[in-house]
Amino acid sequence: MTVFRAYDVRGVYGTDLTEQLVKRVGESFGSYAEGGQVSLGRDTRTSGPSLQKAFLDGILGTGCQVNSFGIIPIAIISFITWKEGLKAAAYISASHNPPEYNGVRFRTGDGYGLLYQKSAIMKYYHEGGFLAGQGVQIDRDPQEAIERYREYVEEKLSLERPLKLVLDMGNGAACTMASFYQRLGFDSLILNGTADGLFPGRGPSPSEESLRPACQELLRSGADFGVGFDPDADRGIVIDDRGTVLPPEKVAIIIARSRYKPGDLVISGFDCSMILERELEKDGIRVQRERVGDVFVANRVKNSKAVLGVERSGHFFLPEFQYSDDPFAMSLALAEIVSSGEKLSHLADMIPHYPYKQMSIQLKEDPAAVMHRLTDSLASLEPDTTDGLKITTDSYSVLIRPSNTEPIIRLYIETTKGDMKELEEKYEGAIRQAMKA
Repeated sequence: MTVFRAYDVRGVYGTDLTEQLVKRVGESFGSYAEGGQVSLGRDTRTSGPSLQKAFLDGILGTGCQVNSFGIIPIAIISFITWKEGLKAAAYISASHNPPEYNGVRFRTGDGYGLLYQKSAIMKYYHEGGFLAGQGVQIDRDPQEAIERYREYVEEKLSLERPLKLVLDMGNGAACTMASFYQRLGFDSLILNGTADGLFPGRGPSPSEESLRPACQELLRSGADFGVGFDPDADRGIVIDDRGTVLPPEKVAIIIARSRYKPGDLVISGFDCSMILERELEKDGIRVQRERVGDVFVANRVKNSKAVLGVERSGHFFLPEFQYSDDPFAMSLALAEIVSSGEKLSHLADMIPHYPYKQMSIQLKEDPAAVMHRLTDSLASLEPDTTDGLKITTDSYSVLIRPSNTEPIIRLYIETTKGDMKELEEKYEGAIRQAMKA
């Protein structure tokens, strides 16, 4: 299986992803950066130091000046890259994947996701011809970058009362952010705050199930809300004051209604709930869809001058702070709203809830072949083919798409009626029939 996924390089360390491969990716990235100034960071994975060294060996050979931060959230390295006018950034992580995975992610000079497949990075990787030079490694203190970010956001933050937060750092890069919230005046309760690349606390993916201890702690402490982060800290999953994990779409609606105005544009991932259009268009706020993937949403947000972007996986883009997906900015925007006196649970209750189910179906053959057969079998339903197959009716929506990171097909079903079981049987059956064919 290729490690060159739609928006990053990712695979199992030691088999799919090796130091030799990552060094060549570093050489390709350095050649793309034309020997300029770049930044580099990583999450807490145990393979991180070895892969970071391999990447550094590659990029330094192209003559780049590398600002090396070590363990730092990708949102912070994105901010520093933008603020210091660097050429680009790279980050060693496999996002929410299990500990045995790792990878390389990329950011533009403006700090948002780099569509590396369309850049010269892949040309250099396949063809060689790397630039040659003697690069310079500058070791940077992550806390210095975090403090600079704190000073920047503090000027944008206006709290009407002190708030108590539960922050589940997930043993990842967010572990470096505890003092950030304290210095901003929050009473923060930290869970899984020790950096550990095996993610022993709750695993790498923040979800309704894995965040149950955080929900219990929130109820016990009487906190205003909570946030759970993934290993590279580009995603944030929100828990309200009743200990309920909120869908990212509801969080986006709450933020948009409070901070933005009629005529403004929100970009949502293709798999997001239809509640976004149904609710925000009442307020005159436009919603447009983009294919699934934080890098695709990030580029669409910037290029369309949107005020907000959201993905169902918990990526939030608030350009008023920066173009990168930034769960810390999201948490601060939410804090402003909650500090004005309204409980987060009350705001969430004002938004209808549609039953939503996601399934993953393992593949043993080329996903493209299965999707081609599905396209034929479901043609009478006139699906939208922007990203997989999306069928929308007055009462339900169904999205079928291959994963960008794993050998599976994902099935997403949302309905306003009590027919989830029937829809599940119908569309899972269609997928399995296409697999048999």
